[in-house]
Amino acid sequence: MARDPEIAFLQRLALTAASASSMGELVRLVISETAEALETDVCSVYLLDPDDGLLVLTATNGLSHEGVGRVRLALGEGVTGAAAADRRPVVVADVRREPRFRWLDGVDQARFVSMCSVPILAGDRLVGVLNVQTDRTRIFSEGDVAFLTAIAAQVAGVLARVELQERLERRVADLGRSEEVHRRLSGLVLAGAGLRAVCDEIAGLTGAAVAVYDLDGVPVATSGTGLPGRLPGGGAEGGLEVATLSAGRETLGWLAVGPSRRPGDIGRRQALEHGATVLALELVRERAADEARHRASGDLIDELLSAGLAPDDADRLAERAARLGHRLQGPAWVIAIEGDDARSGHALTAPAARVRAARELSGLAMARDADAIVVERLGGIALIVSGLVDGDAAEVLAGGARAVAAALAPGGSVSCGLSGEAGGPAALHRLSLQARQALRVARRLGERGVVASYRRLGIERLLLAIDDPEPIDGFVEDWIGPLVRHDEAGRGGAAPLLESLDALVREGWNMRATARRLGVHVNTLLYRMRRIETLVRRRLDDPDTRLALALALRARVVAAGSPGPAVSVLEGEPPVRAPRADP
Repeated sequence: MARDPEIAFLQRLALTAASASSMGELVRLVISETAEALETDVCSVYLLDPDDGLLVLTATNGLSHEGVGRVRLALGEGVTGAAAADRRPVVVADVRREPRFRWLDGVDQARFVSMCSVPILAGDRLVGVLNVQTDRTRIFSEGDVAFLTAIAAQVAGVLARVELQERLERRVADLGRSEEVHRRLSGLVLAGAGLRAVCDEIAGLTGAAVAVYDLDGVPVATSGTGLPGRLPGGGAEGGLEVATLSAGRETLGWLAVGPSRRPGDIGRRQALEHGATVLALELVRERAADEARHRASGDLIDELLSAGLAPDDADRLAERAARLGHRLQGPAWVIAIEGDDARSGHALTAPAARVRAARELSGLAMARDADAIVVERLGGIALIVSGLVDGDAAEVLAGGARAVAAALAPGGSVSCGLSGEAGGPAALHRLSLQARQALRVARRLGERGVVASYRRLGIERLLLAIDDPEPIDGFVEDWIGPLVRHDEAGRGGAAPLLESLDALVREGWNMRATARRLGVHVNTLLYRMRRIETLVRRRLDDPDTRLALALALRARVVAAGSPGPAVSVLEGEPPVRAPRADP
């Protein structure tokens, strides 16, 4: 074959290929021109699929077209695969005697005898294989192989250009879709449409069910059905795609998208990426709005709790709070929830804990056919509950509230104080004081992790009702002041007389029970009792003396406190005073 026609063909191929707008057009051009130029009966192109690494029959002008896109060969499989694996031309004079030849049923025809396969290479990258076949025996010459190799080189260059062009076009289309998705989703956020509207838009873009889950894995907005009612730990399950919704380093929740009902949906990735971004923005916006509304209504409720108001003023504040979402539904009990230590208090009032506390405490009340208002107050939580039938029901609810709050402060300790009765807006300040006073008395007694009910207090209720602390201080000093000074002066050596007296009172003045409680012999207890009588100058067998000493011990706890956790001073409450002591 003369070289000039080959050169002319290559030039024509290069010029024509330069104008090819797609890979398919280029391949069709190659197989039609090559078969004619080399005077062969068949020309076929196999291209490498980068996803699975197999050679795919992409075009042919002599084999069955049913095999196009269906026939796939591994590298090293058949003559075609051998040329690809070795990256060298393979010439076969008679495929019927070639052990490497693989007969493709329904594609190959018995009349084709000779074959030449050359790899299509772009640098060191395999692109595919170019095959020619004849129906008569032909020995392909070195010139034929060189000519076919030159065609393959041209094809490789143009395929690389077309592939790059198609990749750029896909990227441009990708960017266009991203811009459209971003515009549509961002428009919803700017319009304040809400989480549900954004989920509906993502569902429309992806053809799948969509849900937003909070940090506890509970759905807060959904579009479509079939998604789980809970997403443990934000993990993907059941074929879901899950994206994290975050603001900076803070995780806000998760976006879950189910399987698409539209196969081959090319906009799914953009919808997920932009959807996660705008949903995070919407969550931040909603949280800010909720916090502002909650803070405003909470401030009004806090004012009702903090200050004694006239009924008309209290009713007006309650009406304003109701318009902002905090509605009092009849007479209410007040529950004060606080950490027993600073660490538990901080955990209880952390931003994420506040949201969870409001949801779970409200759900706890609802489960008991009651209504609840949850507000943060003085490093703790105030729970205002209406719809309870009596004090016993209120104490049960307070116990559940304490358990919920304790779960928010793992490893810590939380206690609750409960008011002694229910009341309307004007009574909330007094009821709040009762709840906090009950909690304070429990703490003075060193109790932790308890529900302290004001109605369960004994003489403490009368002592707490005395506004002027001076009479209480004087009473404590007159009856047990000498014992206080004795114990303080003799720490580490002298007998603990206050502890012994307290044990006697708690055991109903039973000598043996008291000795067991203190872990001492009865004679030791008798000695301590004589020392107490000497210091207080009163006989312990007198009933009135016993009652007065018991009252003095309780008054000291209420007024000054025995060793135990520190308690903050309540608004409107006189500061805690220590009993007088002689220098």
